[in-house]
Amino acid sequence: MSSSISPYKKQRWDGLPPEIRLLILKALIQDGGKLAHLATVSRQWQAELERHNFARIKLTPLRLANFSSMVHRNRALVSYIWFCLELDDYDCTECAPGHGSPLDLDELGEAINISDTDKCPITASFQALFSILSTWDPKNSVLTLDISIYSPSDSEHWFKYLTFLPDNPSQTILTKADEDAQHGWVAGSQHAAPPREAFLKVFNPVMELGPFDSDPLEFEWWDQLPSVPAVTSVLLRQQSRRRWKPDALAHMFARFPRLQEIHYEPWREWDCMQRKTDKG
Repeated sequence: MSSSISPYKKQRWDGLPPEIRLLILKALIQDGGKLAHLATVSRQWQAELERHNFARIKLTPLRLANFSSMVHRNRALVSYIWFCLELDDYDCTECAPGHGSPLDLDELGEAINISDTDKCPITASFQALFSILSTWDPKNSVLTLDISIYSPSDSEHWFKYLTFLPDNPSQTILTKADEDAQHGWVAGSQHAAPPREAFLKVFNPVMELGPFDSDPLEFEWWDQLPSVPAVTSVLLRQQSRRRWKPDALAHMFARFPRLQEIHYEPWREWDCMQRKTDKG
């Protein structure tokens, strides 16, 4: 008695049960790999993967030039923009400016100032972002703008526990600190508190000393930015140690006429500034 094994029969994607197709796509998305090339498999894959790829977008100043063309066809799919303003890198000579070699006030201000640089043109980046988003049709849209401002070097010196991630609860990344006695880290644990100057470096207010000569000039600059009706929620998380001036935020928020939610996670003030804010 002879037996034979039936040859494998190829199954078309659209011939699979919907629940099987959904499981396959979910597995691909959760795998964490790049999905853009998979969108060419079929029109069905393209539609499903683009819905995932364009829902949450990380946007940097370098990507602003091509942002409009990149999302033009899928603008309606975008519901979250993580706007990452990456400040300049710095080395150990700048991680705690003035520590061990005191600086005068002008020198300290220059060392910790957060303003426009070639790598991170803050004002030009906001101008470009608001100009782009001002053209988006706000009809029935729900768009969250998550603003982060940090330096990649922040987690390389005294504050090794810092992580810079989008606001996505499904992603959890744990890091292990290196052995770095110079910055108070021994066997993966912090054994010495950072000096005051290190805190000043990462907690300094945004654009405190420039590029504007005074706060009123900065506020006027915010006021002249295009109105952005598409944004309905703004997120300012504790991931960003740098502080925003309250009045500057008020002028920024005024550019979002359909703003429904503000999620602001400020850090508690300390030193002389804490005494002033505690009285409020």
